[in-house]
Amino acid sequence: MTGFGQAETETETFLCKVEIKALNGKFLDINIRLPRNLQNKELELRNDLSKKLERGSISINVNITNKNVNDNLLPINNEVVNFYLNQISEISLKTGIQSTFLYKTIFDFPGIIQIKEAEGTNEEDWKLIIETIDNALIEFNNFRLREGENLSLELIDLCKSIQRKLIALAPFETARVENVRAKIAKELSSLQTDLIDKNRFEQELIYYIEKLDINEEKSRLTEHCTFFLDTLQQETNGKKLGFIAQEIGREINTIGSKSNDSNMQRLVVEMKDDLEKIKEQINNIC
Repeated sequence: MTGFGQAETETETFLCKVEIKALNGKFLDINIRLPRNLQNKELELRNDLSKKLERGSISINVNITNKNVNDNLLPINNEVVNFYLNQISEISLKTGIQSTFLYKTIFDFPGIIQIKEAEGTNEEDWKLIIETIDNALIEFNNFRLREGENLSLELIDLCKSIQRKLIALAPFETARVENVRAKIAKELSSLQTDLIDKNRFEQELIYYIEKLDINEEKSRLTEHCTFFLDTLQQETNGKKLGFIAQEIGREINTIGSKSNDSNMQRLVVEMKDDLEKIKEQINNIC
C-alpha cells in the first residue's frame, strides 16, 4: 500500500523536517536521504527502520536547516577576489567588453565564497532527529491504516456484489432447464416417435441436464466468498486472500462454461469483472 507521513522538530539551533513516502512492493526497499553530516548514521537508521517496516518501496528524506547561518559561512577570500579582478581587467582590455558587465559574474567563480564542511552531529541532536523520524512513522502508519480500512470496505463490497449476482442466477437457471427440455422435445417431434425409446430418452435428458447443473459450483462459490469475508476481518497478509480469490475465479469459470444461457453468462461476466477488481486491490497488500 502507499503511505505518507511527515514530522518536524525545532530547536534553538536547527529545524529538522522528515518526510516518509511509500509505494507498493513485495519486498522492503528503503531509500534514505540524509544531510552530509549524518551520513555516518545511515546504517544505524536503516537497521532500525527495517525492524519497524514490513515491505514496500520506502523513501525517507531527512532535512536539517541550521538557524545560525553565519556559523556555516567563511568570509570572502580576498586573495581569490583580487586574482579574478585582475583577470577580468585583462580580458576587458583585450576584448573590449566592459569590465562592469564581467564583474556581475564574479561571485559565480569558485573559491570566492566558501562553506564549511559539515561536521558530525552530537548524540543529543541525533536523539531529537530519531524522535522526529519516529513521529513521522506514526503518521505514516496511521495513513496506511486508514488506507487499509478503505481498501477492506471496497473488497467487502466487491465480494458481496459477487454473492448478489450468484443469487440472481437462480431464476435464469430454472428457466434454462425448461428451455433445454422444450428444445430437445421439439427437435424429436420431427422424427418418427415410434422409433424413440421414451425411457432411454428420459435417461439421456436427465444426464444432459445434470451436465448443466451448477448447484455444486454455487455452493462452493458461496463458501469461498464467506471465507474471503471472514479472512478480511482477521490479521492476515494479502497472499491468503489471493489464494481464496483464485478459488472464487475457478468456480465462476466453471459456472460460465455450464451456463448455456445469455442472461446467466452476462451475470458471470459481471462476476469476473468484480473478481478482477478484487485481484487488483489485493496486489496492493501482498
